[in-house]
Amino acid sequence: MTTSGRWLRDALLRPSLRLVPATPASDGDDDVALVQGLVEERDWAVRSFWRRYVPLVYGILDRALGSPSESEDLTQEVLFDLFRGIKRLRDPGSLRSFVVACTVLRLRRHLRWMRVRRFLTLSETGTVPEQPTTGPDGPARDLLRRLYGMFDTLSAEDRTAFLLRNIEGFSVLEIAKVTEASPATVKRRIRRAALRVEAFARSDPDLAEYLMVRSDAGKEA
Repeated sequence: MTTSGRWLRDALLRPSLRLVPATPASDGDDDVALVQGLVEERDWAVRSFWRRYVPLVYGILDRALGSPSESEDLTQEVLFDLFRGIKRLRDPGSLRSFVVACTVLRLRRHLRWMRVRRFLTLSETGTVPEQPTTGPDGPARDLLRRLYGMFDTLSAEDRTAFLLRNIEGFSVLEIAKVTEASPATVKRRIRRAALRVEAFARSDPDLAEYLMVRSDAGKEA
């Protein structure tokens, strides 16, 4: 993981996100039975799927967007996509990859829509109007707002690849699989985003210092 990736991972793993239970590594045989149960619309399968995979879906979306309300809405849309498409899953043992792929697809669509919305809702000064925020107060909230504002300048593809690699810890091959891109393309996207992130941090000393402090604190924990 790059230095900028370590900074961002520590900065984005806010206390509120740590309350989301970590998703245990799934067993392929368990997933086969789970998929069969979902296809047959068994109540136990829905409950098991919820416990096992909803934290994964929500966590990816929340760390990528920094907005609990948007993440909750998108989680519902991802679940709808998953339950609607579960019968088309050819390899039940790859359920986790299917879940991540559906999440990433919804995320990329949402990021593209956000970019269009920003072009259509610029203020008279040419900047995006201030949006109400929740979460940390004071300087920390302002720094997170600037951090996600930087993310907003990235393309949906670059942002998704960069965050999956540096925040979620996915391998290049895993990202290539869930985004349906070649490993070479994924590497280019990550590199392009990393250069933008590092340049942005250099131009914003307060943000760079904040990320460094969070990274150092993470190492000591």
